[in-house]
Formats: sequence, C-alpha cells, structure tokens
Amino acid sequence: MHRSTAYFLAIVAAVAFGGCGYKPAGSVAPAGAAGAGGMGGASGTGGTGGAAGAGTGDTGGMRMTPVIMLDGGNDLAGNSTPDANCGARSKTAMKVAPDILIVLDRSGSMNDDISNQMCRPDGGGGGGQGCGAQSKWALMIPAITQVVSETDVDVNWGLKFFPDSNASTCNVNTTAAVPVAPGNGAAITAAIMAATSANGGVMGFNGTPTRSAAAGATTYMSTLTDMSPKFILLATDGLPTCAGDGGAGADDSAAAVSAIGAAHTAGFPTFVVGIATGGTGTADTTLSSMATAGGLPRAATPAYYPVTNATELAAAIKTLIGAAGTCTFQIGPNPTDDGSTSLDRINVFGDQEEITLDPTHANGYDYTDATKTSIEVHGPLCAQIMSGEIKNVMVTFRCLVT
Repeated sequence: MHRSTAYFLAIVAAVAFGGCGYKPAGSVAPAGAAGAGGMGGASGTGGTGGAAGAGTGDTGGMRMTPVIMLDGGNDLAGNSTPDANCGARSKTAMKVAPDILIVLDRSGSMNDDISNQMCRPDGGGGGGQGCGAQSKWALMIPAITQVVSETDVDVNWGLKFFPDSNASTCNVNTTAAVPVAPGNGAAITAAIMAATSANGGVMGFNGTPTRSAAAGATTYMSTLTDMSPKFILLATDGLPTCAGDGGAGADDSAAAVSAIGAAHTAGFPTFVVGIATGGTGTADTTLSSMATAGGLPRAATPAYYPVTNATELAAAIKTLIGAAGTCTFQIGPNPTDDGSTSLDRINVFGDQEEITLDPTHANGYDYTDATKTSIEVHGPLCAQIMSGEIKNVMVTFRCLVT
C-alpha cells in the first residue's frame, strides 16, 4: 500500500559548550617554557621548544595576550549569528498533520440504490429491505476506507456517524465513534464494517439530523488540544431533517446551514460531499448553501462535491486532503535549556535557501502562536512546499554567546 511521504523538519541546534565561540588567534608557550635555556635570550630568540613544539620565544620574557575571536553570539551590529565552533545537536520533527473528522450519514436512505430507489431482495422496486450490495452505503464506503488507510500517516482521521442510534434518531451525541488520532485507518475501517449489515448495506436509522451532527462535531473538535489545523468532512445523501417538533421527516435545512456556519466560525471548516443527491431540487440548493457556509466550497456549480461512485468520492476526499494540507512545522522545544539557544533566534531554510520571517504572511514564515514552538510558511513558498518543489525545510537555532 502506498503511503505519502511525510515532510520532515530537520532542526539543527548550535549548542554552546564551555568556551564555545572562542578561537584563540595567536597563543604561545608560557614564559620559561619556550625552549630549554632560551629564557629571554639577548637576541630574543628562544631555544628549541619541547613538547609544545618549535617556536619563537617570548620577547624579553613577556607573555603575549591571546586575541579572542567570536564566531557566534552578537556581531558588531548586535545581531545574533550562528557559531560554527559551538558543536551541533540535531533532531527531526514531522510536519504537522491536519485533524479531519468524517461525519458520515448512516440514515436509512443510504440503503437505497444510487438512483435513490428502494430495493426488494428479488431486485424489484419498492419495499424496505434495502439494496444490499447495490446500496449507496455498499458502493461508497470502500472509497472512504481506502483513502483513509492510504493517508493515515499524513492525516489524523476520526469518524462520527449520524444518527448515532435508533433510540433517538434526531439527536447526535458529542463524541466520536473513532476519536481523531494518527494511524487510524484500521480503526475507521473496523467501525464502518461494524455498522454494515450482512447484505452489504448499512444498519441505518430514520432521519438525517445534519444540524445536530454539525453541532456535535463542533463540540467534539473543540476538545482537541493539539496544534493541528482542524476540519470536518460531512458526507450525506440528502436533505437535513429533524426540524423542531416535526420529527424525523421535517425539513431542517436552514438550521443545518446555520450549524455548519457556526462550526466554521469556531475554527472547523466543513467540506461537504453529497452522495447521489441528483444535482437538482431543494437538496442540491441546501447542500450548496452548507458548503458555502462551511468555508470550503467547490469552485463550480454546485458548490458542494457531488459523487455517484467510489472513484468520485475518493477524488473528493483527496481534494480535501490537499486543501487541509499545511506548511506548519513543529520546532520546539528549543534544544538546550541553559540559555544558549532560543525559540525566537532561528533561521529557516527551504532547500538551503533562506526563508525570511514575515509577520504579514505574504511570502515567508511566522510563528503559529505565542509559544513559538511551531512555524508556518505562507504564500508562494508554501505552495512550493506543498507541490514538492521545496523538498526540505530546515530550522537552525543560533548559538547565543554573551
């Protein structure tokens, strides 16, 4: 199975050890040790040196003062500079992966076929037995499990179903069936298969409580404390229901759009995928409105991502992965705690070309927050990193010598 190559951030720390940075320019042997019988001879020329090697004796028995050269610390302009003599300590850190929570519709209509027709076991129309291996659920879930398994190194995946159970089809809890974490491919596959019936359809429930699902996902995502950027992937096959006291069949479109907008405002953009929605009518309009409110609309009509087969669904998910990809790198903590390095005294390089600090985020790097334990590259330089044109990003900690 192919896995995408994760970006690595090489962090080279120039570390001060003892006399770090001192480079004696002209040390000589102490007086009386320049050479046997050569103590301040009349001509000023000492005898042949012993273990210290041959050399010129001290003039008049006087000892020369060494000249101290600083390769690091502060230059004459007061700028902190790297010190080649400080030694080196290095570590690597993986590029920060996005957190993506899949919010997956398991309503009863996912048991219909791709044309939204119900099936009988004998293949005829009508009835409520579901379409089994020809259901939307059976046709779509292989794409989800495959893409998640192939990218679980690059993405921290999580999974949430809606509805949660048949006991309360219009309410969705605030937990996840599979909590967001790295390496979740197998866990998500197992959870989806556990929700799959023997004939290949979904063990689904009535109602499509999209509003409650978006609100529950927002609450759950708010509990995550890692530094990763966070996204919601909503995959649904139809119109939101469960409005007010109207029950499982009441249209809840406006409230669903509002809930997805609230998720975006809270910092969780939502990517909307419509599974076999037909591309027309009220459902199409509502899903487009949800996509726009979620902050990740498609640059086409409709604004959501319509899919009718596994190939299209896989392509849509990969589009989200590309949109969620970041140029964020973890750099902290700084490699020493003795004051010889600092998180705010660094140089950043992309393939050995310096990337400058740019708080305007036009084309350079900046710290992601006040802790200064991670940086993000912005602008065209980020595009070069994402495309692979820039293959290596390095951060060098300056050796601070006072």
